[in-house]
Amino acid sequence: MSLETEIREWDQKSVAAIAAIHAAHAADADLIDQLLSLAGETELETGATWLIKHQLENRLAQLDLAQTLKLVALLSQLSGWEARLHCLQIFPFITLPREGRDLILRFVLDCSKDDNKFVRAWAYSGLHQLALAHPEYREQARVILETAQESERAASVKVRLRRALKQGFPDTDN
Repeated sequence: MSLETEIREWDQKSVAAIAAIHAAHAADADLIDQLLSLAGETELETGATWLIKHQLENRLAQLDLAQTLKLVALLSQLSGWEARLHCLQIFPFITLPREGRDLILRFVLDCSKDDNKFVRAWAYSGLHQLALAHPEYREQARVILETAQESERAASVKVRLRRALKQGFPDTDN
Protein backbone atom coordinates (compact mmCIF):
# COMPACT_ATOMS: atom_id res chain seq x y z
CA MET A 1 0.00 0.00 0.00
CA SER A 2 1.29 3.50 -0.76
CA LEU A 3 2.29 5.93 1.96
CA GLU A 4 -0.45 8.31 0.85
CA THR A 5 -3.11 5.61 1.04
CA GLU A 6 -1.95 4.47 4.46
CA ILE A 7 -2.01 8.01 5.88
CA ARG A 8 -5.40 8.62 4.27
CA GLU A 9 -6.79 5.46 5.92
CA TRP A 10 -5.25 6.21 9.33
CA ASP A 11 -7.90 7.12 11.94
CA GLN A 12 -5.84 10.16 13.07
CA LYS A 13 -5.87 8.84 16.61
CA SER A 14 -3.89 5.63 16.92
CA VAL A 15 -0.21 6.21 17.65
CA ALA A 16 0.44 2.49 17.12
CA ALA A 17 -1.09 2.68 13.65
CA ILE A 18 0.87 5.77 12.57
CA ALA A 19 4.05 4.23 14.02
CA ALA A 20 3.36 1.12 11.93
CA ILE A 21 3.02 3.31 8.86
CA HIS A 22 6.39 4.80 9.71
CA ALA A 23 7.95 1.39 10.15
CA ALA A 24 6.63 0.27 6.77
CA HIS A 25 8.18 3.27 5.00
CA ALA A 26 11.20 4.18 7.14
CA ALA A 27 13.63 2.76 4.58
CA ASP A 28 12.24 4.89 1.73
CA ALA A 29 15.12 7.11 0.60
CA ASP A 30 12.74 9.93 -0.27
CA LEU A 31 10.45 9.60 2.77
CA ILE A 32 10.86 13.20 3.95
CA ASP A 33 10.21 14.57 0.46
CA GLN A 34 7.09 12.40 0.15
CA LEU A 35 5.86 13.56 3.55
CA LEU A 36 6.46 17.22 2.74
CA SER A 37 4.37 16.82 -0.40
CA LEU A 38 1.58 15.01 1.44
CA ALA A 39 1.55 17.57 4.27
CA GLY A 40 0.16 20.09 1.80
CA GLU A 41 -3.14 18.18 1.63
CA THR A 42 -5.58 19.03 4.42
CA GLU A 43 -6.73 15.44 4.98
CA LEU A 44 -3.12 14.20 5.16
CA GLU A 45 -1.41 17.02 7.05
CA THR A 46 -1.76 15.54 10.55
CA GLY A 47 -0.30 12.17 9.63
CA ALA A 48 2.42 13.59 7.39
CA THR A 49 3.58 16.15 9.96
CA TRP A 50 3.52 13.52 12.72
CA LEU A 51 5.76 11.30 10.61
CA ILE A 52 8.18 14.15 9.83
CA LYS A 53 8.34 15.00 13.54
CA HIS A 54 8.93 11.34 14.38
CA GLN A 55 11.79 11.13 11.87
CA LEU A 56 13.47 14.23 13.26
CA GLU A 57 12.91 13.50 16.96
CA ASN A 58 14.42 10.07 16.58
CA ARG A 59 17.34 11.40 14.56
CA LEU A 60 16.34 9.24 11.59
CA ALA A 61 16.53 12.18 9.20
CA GLN A 62 17.56 15.80 8.90
CA LEU A 63 16.00 18.43 6.72
CA ASP A 64 18.26 20.13 4.22
CA LEU A 65 17.67 23.80 3.39
CA ALA A 66 15.34 23.07 0.46
CA GLN A 67 13.23 20.72 2.60
CA THR A 68 13.17 23.21 5.45
CA LEU A 69 11.99 25.96 3.12
CA LYS A 70 9.29 23.65 1.79
CA LEU A 71 8.13 23.00 5.37
CA VAL A 72 8.16 26.73 6.12
CA ALA A 73 6.08 27.40 2.99
CA LEU A 74 3.49 24.89 4.25
CA LEU A 75 3.03 26.54 7.64
CA SER A 76 0.40 29.07 6.60
CA GLN A 77 -1.64 26.37 4.83
CA LEU A 78 -2.01 24.07 7.84
CA SER A 79 -5.57 24.00 9.07
CA GLY A 80 -5.60 21.43 11.87
CA TRP A 81 -4.26 22.13 15.32
CA GLU A 82 -2.41 18.80 15.39
CA ALA A 83 -0.44 19.56 12.23
CA ARG A 84 0.35 23.05 13.51
CA LEU A 85 1.52 21.58 16.82
CA HIS A 86 3.70 19.00 15.07
CA CYS A 87 5.39 21.71 13.02
CA LEU A 88 6.04 23.81 16.11
CA GLN A 89 7.52 20.72 17.77
CA ILE A 90 9.79 20.23 14.75
CA PHE A 91 11.45 23.64 15.19
CA PRO A 92 14.04 22.45 17.76
CA PHE A 93 15.30 19.91 15.21
CA ILE A 94 15.80 22.27 12.27
CA THR A 95 17.74 25.41 11.46
CA LEU A 96 15.21 28.21 11.12
CA PRO A 97 16.27 29.73 7.80
CA ARG A 98 16.78 33.42 7.17
CA GLU A 99 14.82 33.09 3.93
CA GLY A 100 11.69 31.96 5.78
CA ARG A 101 11.95 33.96 8.98
CA ASP A 102 9.02 36.29 8.28
CA LEU A 103 6.75 33.33 7.42
CA ILE A 104 7.84 31.62 10.63
CA LEU A 105 7.15 34.78 12.63
CA ARG A 106 3.63 35.07 11.21
CA PHE A 107 3.03 31.38 11.91
CA VAL A 108 4.15 31.48 15.55
CA LEU A 109 2.24 34.70 16.21
CA ASP A 110 -0.88 33.18 14.69
CA CYS A 111 -0.41 29.99 16.72
CA SER A 112 0.06 32.03 19.91
CA LYS A 113 -3.63 33.00 19.54
CA ASP A 114 -4.84 29.42 18.97
CA ASP A 115 -7.64 28.04 21.14
CA ASN A 116 -5.55 24.95 21.86
CA LYS A 117 -3.27 25.55 24.85
CA PHE A 118 -0.59 23.15 23.57
CA VAL A 119 -0.37 24.99 20.27
CA ARG A 120 -0.06 28.29 22.17
CA ALA A 121 2.61 26.86 24.46
CA TRP A 122 4.71 25.57 21.58
CA ALA A 123 4.14 28.80 19.64
CA TYR A 124 5.88 30.75 22.39
CA SER A 125 8.75 28.25 22.32
CA GLY A 126 8.89 28.66 18.55
CA LEU A 127 8.99 32.45 18.88
CA HIS A 128 11.86 32.11 21.33
CA GLN A 129 13.75 29.79 18.97
CA LEU A 130 13.18 32.19 16.07
CA ALA A 131 14.56 35.08 18.13
CA LEU A 132 17.59 33.02 19.15
CA ALA A 133 18.28 32.21 15.50
CA HIS A 134 17.55 35.71 14.21
CA PRO A 135 18.51 38.47 16.68
CA GLU A 136 16.41 41.11 14.90
CA TYR A 137 13.35 39.48 16.53
CA ARG A 138 14.71 39.40 20.09
CA GLU A 139 13.16 42.56 21.48
CA GLN A 140 9.77 41.84 19.89
CA ALA A 141 9.89 38.27 21.21
CA ARG A 142 10.87 39.41 24.71
CA VAL A 143 7.91 41.83 24.87
CA ILE A 144 5.46 39.20 23.56
CA LEU A 145 6.72 36.53 25.98
CA GLU A 146 6.62 38.88 28.97
CA THR A 147 3.12 40.08 28.06
CA ALA A 148 1.89 36.51 27.59
CA GLN A 149 3.40 35.53 30.95
CA GLU A 150 1.03 38.02 32.57
CA SER A 151 -2.08 37.12 30.55
CA GLU A 152 -1.89 33.35 29.97
CA ARG A 153 -3.83 31.16 32.38
CA ALA A 154 -3.05 27.63 31.16
CA ALA A 155 -0.32 26.00 33.23
CA SER A 156 1.23 24.25 30.21
CA VAL A 157 1.60 27.60 28.46
CA LYS A 158 3.01 29.32 31.54
CA VAL A 159 5.68 26.62 31.92
CA ARG A 160 6.91 27.14 28.33
CA LEU A 161 6.86 30.91 28.80
CA ARG A 162 8.86 30.70 32.04
CA ARG A 163 11.37 28.39 30.39
CA ALA A 164 11.87 30.73 27.41
CA LEU A 165 12.15 33.82 29.60
CA LYS A 166 14.57 32.10 31.97
CA GLN A 167 16.78 31.04 29.07
CA GLY A 168 16.60 34.56 27.69
CA PHE A 169 18.48 35.67 24.61
CA PRO A 170 22.18 35.20 25.20
CA ASP A 171 24.47 37.33 23.11
CA THR A 172 25.65 35.10 20.29
CA ASP A 173 27.54 37.82 18.44
CA ASN A 174 30.75 37.42 20.48
